[in-house]
Amino acid sequence: MGKHLTTDRATSRLYAQGEDFLQFAGTAYLGMSQVPAFETLLIEGIKKYGANHGSSRQSNVQLAIYDAFEAFFEGETGAEKVRLLSSGFLAGHLAVEVLRKEVDLVWIAPDAHPAILPQGQSGNPHQPFEAWVRQCLEKSRTLMGHRIGILSNAVNPLNPQVHDFGWIKELSPLNDYFVLIDDSHAFGVVGDAVFGTYAQWKHVTSNVLVCGSLGKALSLPAGVILGPKNLLDKVDAHPIFRSSSPPAPAFLHAFLTGQDLYNTQIKKLRQNTALVYNQIRDMRDFTMLDEYPVVTFRESAWVDRLLEEKIIASSFAYPGPSDAPLNRLVITASHSSEDLTYLISTLKKLPI
Repeated sequence: MGKHLTTDRATSRLYAQGEDFLQFAGTAYLGMSQVPAFETLLIEGIKKYGANHGSSRQSNVQLAIYDAFEAFFEGETGAEKVRLLSSGFLAGHLAVEVLRKEVDLVWIAPDAHPAILPQGQSGNPHQPFEAWVRQCLEKSRTLMGHRIGILSNAVNPLNPQVHDFGWIKELSPLNDYFVLIDDSHAFGVVGDAVFGTYAQWKHVTSNVLVCGSLGKALSLPAGVILGPKNLLDKVDAHPIFRSSSPPAPAFLHAFLTGQDLYNTQIKKLRQNTALVYNQIRDMRDFTMLDEYPVVTFRESAWVDRLLEEKIIASSFAYPGPSDAPLNRLVITASHSSEDLTYLISTLKKLPI
């Protein structure tokens, strides 16, 4: 596992401990914090709305931008209702709190994020996702009249895999199914635009919730829940939503007025992903999907070798603190073609 570096600002090129590095870690897939025009919109939002708005969404003084953001997300995703929260973890926690009261069984995917886990429950992190799907299909045919909650990430960002949920339509029709998908690593990365996978999976059953952090690719310190009105009305009524503060409005202003900037960054990210994938896809020591900007490798010694070449990789023990490190290189829209060419040439020197 690589050593920690401390810096004042985590960008694609960073200065730490007296040296310059290329960073291929983190989750800022679209690199929005390095877009000057986005920063300008953020400052504009602060001047218009102030630094923060700590009042509950239920108070008698409301900022219209929250309704505007939620209505925009509804229109772009086809969700009947959307609700904003101050973080992705809070959104996931609230979504699973609402869902668990609707069901009598919960099936949890191997890579389900802790934000969407009911207290005291988890999936088996060592089980392949495909094996879990087969298990769900088989279980469904042994049950009748149950209300079953299915919890999963849209994407496994650690051992990259973009999940397909079409199999939910194949579950036994003798039960009712409620699906909760965490889109934290899908917003801005998977799908046609920045709005994640809800539009793709909302028809697999009548009760689909999507939640997640907007703080990764979208660079918004906020979380969101999307879904049918009957379930989102229960979000509105829950004490967590009623008593918590909403996100800082300036970031929402930057998002709503900066859609052209997001679209530009999405194109850059896809170009960068394709550039790296086309160069390393035949290298057996590295794993990468053509549609997801993450490269994984098993050899932990390479983390330090990359660091010697001034390249920072992500490396940490997973799933538990005593497990082997998971080593990744994260491609972002803020990396230049020169950055990626240098990365590729360095990777080609690593295998023995």
